[in-house]
Amino acid sequence: MSDSSAEFSRNLRAAGVVGAGGAGFPSYVKAQGRAEYAIVNAAECEPLLKKDQKILEYFPEKVFYGLEMLMKSVGAKQGIIGIKKKHERVIPRLEEIAKTRKNISVLKMGDYYPAGDEQCLVFEATGRVVPPGGIPLDVGCVVSNVETLYNAAFPGRPVTEKFITVNGAVKKPATFRVPVGITWREAAEICGGFTIKDPAYIDGGPMMGRVMTDFEAPVTKASAGIIVLAKNHPLIVKKAQSRAVFSRIGRSTCDQCSFCTEFCPRYLLGHNVQPHRVMRTLLFSGGPEHKLHSQYGLLCCECSLCSLYSCPEGLNPREACVAAKSDLRDVKIGFKNSSLNTGRKAEPHPVRDFRKVPVSKLVKRLGLEDYNKDAPWSEAVCKPSRVKILMSQHIGAPCIPSVKEGQKVEKGAVVGDVPADKLGCPVHASIPGTVGRVNEKYVEIIA
Repeated sequence: MSDSSAEFSRNLRAAGVVGAGGAGFPSYVKAQGRAEYAIVNAAECEPLLKKDQKILEYFPEKVFYGLEMLMKSVGAKQGIIGIKKKHERVIPRLEEIAKTRKNISVLKMGDYYPAGDEQCLVFEATGRVVPPGGIPLDVGCVVSNVETLYNAAFPGRPVTEKFITVNGAVKKPATFRVPVGITWREAAEICGGFTIKDPAYIDGGPMMGRVMTDFEAPVTKASAGIIVLAKNHPLIVKKAQSRAVFSRIGRSTCDQCSFCTEFCPRYLLGHNVQPHRVMRTLLFSGGPEHKLHSQYGLLCCECSLCSLYSCPEGLNPREACVAAKSDLRDVKIGFKNSSLNTGRKAEPHPVRDFRKVPVSKLVKRLGLEDYNKDAPWSEAVCKPSRVKILMSQHIGAPCIPSVKEGQKVEKGAVVGDVPADKLGCPVHASIPGTVGRVNEKYVEIIA
């Protein structure tokens, strides 16, 4: 690794830059690799979320600068911005900027789900298939979210603010910036408050997000936005099913039609993931057959297409796969040491292009047509009286608080960090103030 690459990686870690699309993987690790392609994931295929598109519309130069820095760090010969061609207002400006940059191009994709799955994006951009159980780096690619590269464009500047979209049952859906650590209730109030009496929300998008009812939960560096819906909305009810409930219903109803498998984006890339076979485990109490069929869920990317679109019975294959992976993890079985890992090279399914799911159809299936509106950019200023900085906002080891109650801190001060030999990066004060409560879960800062 060159001196400039090492410095870029150190700056990313010190600034606490993590994947801002939901996963929260520490970005400094990606900057230490070597790749031929640096790909910007601007697909943003979760319905109703808009924050990446607004960043590209209002701050495109910063994203390009972050991309160029990443390309230099990993030695990439080409940068590719993968964005859906429907974004006609944004693309001309991106193409205009790309013409002034060396070896950066704009890839215009169809409006399908999940175009933003990084392995699907790698295939669309390069024609390369990430090997089963592998990562994009295995085929010479590094993939980063739009906001991640925006943050990387400010070397060493701590990540203290977050771009988010608040959509659904609020008076004025919007996309805006807020200090990390404000509550989702405060974010909803910026949008005029709720339009329903008994709201819940999906944190992270309707497909892969989690159902939440606690609006006092804090915004994190990995947050993308929320969709506010009534607690009795069918999507909320479906996603909130417990393991006992989806297992009982699936055991009595699944007829092994295999639609969940035939539409699975990773299966269509040639990976041996077969949700319908995982559903068979619901018929077994244990034993070798249960173990074997569970392994067909190990390569599940948890996109929820099987559960929320493909299954004609409205069952929950995605949750069955998640449960199977958890059970296998408990006995230390992953794909690499599973019986399904034959070492065979993955080959895309010959009809892959004809099984892509249009987002317009997905929105109808999810019952979100009434909320499928723009969430325009807002310059609203949020000045919270307090924030709660979670110690775990990324993949890896949680941070250890580095401040004490009553201590004065400035915006950008480190309030928690991880040991140098652990995966992770620090978290910072998002407002100036006095440290309130401190525990292993969070640091409170009072303005």
